[in-house]
Amino acid sequence: MTTTVFAQSTDAVVPVIVEPTLSSIPKVSVIIPAYNEEKRIAHRLASIADCFSNGYGADYEVITVADGNDGTHEIVSDHAKKANNLLALSSPIRLGKGGAIVEALDHASGEIFVITDADDSVAPEDLLKLVEETRTCDLAIGSRYSRDSQLVIGEPFLRYLLGRGFNVWAKLMFWKLKGLSDTQCGAKAVRADALARVRNELFITGFAFDVNLILSMTGAGFKIAEIGVAWSHCKLESKVSRGLAKFAAGMFFSLIRLRIYYSRARPILQTRVAKKAITFVWKHLKS
Repeated sequence: MTTTVFAQSTDAVVPVIVEPTLSSIPKVSVIIPAYNEEKRIAHRLASIADCFSNGYGADYEVITVADGNDGTHEIVSDHAKKANNLLALSSPIRLGKGGAIVEALDHASGEIFVITDADDSVAPEDLLKLVEETRTCDLAIGSRYSRDSQLVIGEPFLRYLLGRGFNVWAKLMFWKLKGLSDTQCGAKAVRADALARVRNELFITGFAFDVNLILSMTGAGFKIAEIGVAWSHCKLESKVSRGLAKFAAGMFFSLIRLRIYYSRARPILQTRVAKKAITFVWKHLKS
C-alpha cells in the first residue's frame, strides 16, 4: 500500500511518496540519500542486506530517499516488495544530501541511525564497526585519513586536493573540528536520542550537512569518535567527480552559512535578503 507524506523544501511543501509501510521497529536504521543512483543502488542494498542480516538479524531497517530524475526509486521499490525492512521514499524535487537525510529521520525508528552513501566506497562491515562504537560515544564518524584507515582505491588527485582543502578551511573556521581528520566520509553512526536533541539545528541541505551535524553534536556536549575505515573510490556514476567546481562552491557557501549561524550574526540568516540569496545559490549549485 502506498501512502503520501510531505517534505519541506526551500520553496514549498511537496509530496513524498512512501512505500511500503514498515511493520517492525528495528534497532538500527540505515539511511541512504540517493540522487540519480540507478546504476549503484541495487548493489549497495544487496551488500548491506547480506552484512546486516548476519550482524543484526531482523533488528535493522534501510531507508532510501530518492530525489533525482532517473529510475532509482523504482529500483528500490522493487527491492522493497521482497523486504519488509526496506522503505523507499521519493521526492519530485531536489532535496540535497542533507535534505534527504533529514526527511528520512522522520521515518526512522531505530535506536542508532547509520548514514551512508549509495555507492560501495565504505563496506557494510565498517558500518557495523561504527554502530558498535556508539556503545561508548554518541556519534561515530568514519574516516579515510586517520591512522587506522585504509585507502584501497584512492580518489582522483583533484578531488582529493579539494577535499583536503575543504577540511583545512572548515577547521580554520571552526576550532571544534581541529581534532578530526575527515568530516565528509560517507559513513556515520549516531544515537537517535542524541540526534533528537540537535535536530532543529540541522539546516544545511547540501553535502556540508556532515559539518552541520558534527558542530551541532559537539556544541551540545555529545561525545564524538573518529574511526578509520577501508575506503575504495567508486568511479561509476560519481556525481561529485563530474561536477567538482559546483560541489566545492556549494560546500564552501554552506560553511559561510554555518559560520554565521554559530555567531552573534545569526539573525541575519532570517532576513528576507539572506533567504532570497540562499535560495538563489541553492538553485544554481544544488550541492
